Amino acid sequence: MTVREGALTTEQRHETMARLTDALMFWEKVPETPAARKIMKGWVYEVAADADYIGGSPDHEKPFYFIEVRILSGRLDVLGKQGIIRDFTEIIMRLENSERTPENLRRVWVTINELDRDDWGIGGHTDWLRDYTSALEELG
Repeated sequence: MTVREGALTTEQRHETMARLTDALMFWEKVPETPAARKIMKGWVYEVAADADYIGGSPDHEKPFYFIEVRILSGRLDVLGKQGIIRDFTEIIMRLENSERTPENLRRVWVTINELDRDDWGIGGHTDWLRDYTSALEELG
């Protein structure tokens, strides 16, 4: 997630990432176990307060949230993708205690980047999914 510096307190950042992880695990059908949670990774990138632009201008009151999900191709169907986008947006709206107006909802941008197996390496190799799947099977 990329967001303007100061938009979230440390506590809010931790809560947001925990809730985004919950939603992603649900839609990806990852079992809810402590070991499975260790497999899930996330980062928060904060940009300077005046580096959050709308139409080329940093002058706007409310922050934008850019949330990127990287996932292997085929892990999600259309409903799963729609669910992630909807749930991630709702998580941000609840965090901010914002009304669900079109203006507020449009401040949350979610992209789902699907990668082929050969395009994603972990631990120096591209066959890491075998280890990932094995770990999930052991957990389930």
